[in-house]
Amino acid sequence: MTPQAGRMARQLPTLNGLRGLAAVTVFFSHTTLFGFFADERIDDWWYLVLSRTGSAALGFFFILSGFVLTWSAPDHEPNRRFWRRRAARILPNHLVVCAVFILLLILVRGGAPLWPTVANLALVQSWIPNEFIFNGVNPPSWSLSCEIFFYASFPWVLAGIRRLNATWLWSLAGGIVAAILVAPAFSLAFLPAEPTYTYADAAFPQFWFVQQFPMIRMLDFVLGIVIAQLVMRGLWIRLSLPGAALVTLAFYGLSEVVPLLYSVVAAMVIPLALLVAAAARADVEGHRSPLRGRVTGWLGDTSFAFYLLHILVLYGAANMAPNGFGVAAALGVMIGAYLVTLGLASLLHVGVERPMMRRFAKPRKPAAAPAAAATPAAEPLPVATGDGTRVT
Repeated sequence: MTPQAGRMARQLPTLNGLRGLAAVTVFFSHTTLFGFFADERIDDWWYLVLSRTGSAALGFFFILSGFVLTWSAPDHEPNRRFWRRRAARILPNHLVVCAVFILLLILVRGGAPLWPTVANLALVQSWIPNEFIFNGVNPPSWSLSCEIFFYASFPWVLAGIRRLNATWLWSLAGGIVAAILVAPAFSLAFLPAEPTYTYADAAFPQFWFVQQFPMIRMLDFVLGIVIAQLVMRGLWIRLSLPGAALVTLAFYGLSEVVPLLYSVVAAMVIPLALLVAAAARADVEGHRSPLRGRVTGWLGDTSFAFYLLHILVLYGAANMAPNGFGVAAALGVMIGAYLVTLGLASLLHVGVERPMMRRFAKPRKPAAAPAAAATPAAEPLPVATGDGTRVT
């Protein structure tokens, strides 16, 4: 393997590029919630085409999270060190953006709601089936509430999955997919049909269970772990990246016509699993990929900050014309909002995320003991060094 191929296999730049594209997808999916088009027919068409792309992108993020953590996990890393890295990656950006939202709520509305603010700051909102609390402060951060739970359990889940042979790995993958497919039916059969969710044509308890309940979304994350193990062992099916992309687009078309509760997760889980694995294999095997460039790499690097900030910018852009814009103006405003979000995300990534990762992602090297008074017979004191663990 060449040095360049080895570097791609470690860093998986194609998956990082896909992460950036998924963040863009979430952004334009959420434009459908703000009525940017004054013409209701066009606004309805925009909603019909793009509204479900955000759910697909979130499924991608959850599967990707389990995959890349497994891919980069050292064999005998202490749990505390893993959790430290994850906290350094997630919490500084989250707290800074929350502080901005709270300040704006105080300035614009005279205050921030207590319990939604507490739940959002503590990242427990996804555990609470209450729309007022769930969507308080920064609504997209509900996915971080799930991720925190994933990270807490990851070391033990990975240790168990690593012990499984090929037969059990495939059986587990099939069982996870089956559970995801059954979840909407369970939700419809056993959860209340009221109240209706403000942002979807579904009952909030049922939608919350399928789309946002951490115990259910853990299935996507664990599927990512299993897929990573299969790819790492050379057991995954051979499907090219273009082939996986076409399958994903075909299934998205299917997700447009099935009932909403089946659309948001179940309809896309198989193609997204194929897409994540195919992108990783493209890097491992050195196949061509259009997603390894500097632009897509930067979009991937800044995607977390972008995700946290995008609703705030969209809200401000939509309020420039509460009754909507003409078609050209609406498209221009949305593109402008995207560029503003990308600029702010870059500042957050460079000014907060990177420094916090450098400072807190791993323990500092212990300082060398002060040298004793020099004597002709004295031997040099050993200098302590770090363990060289790669920060991911």
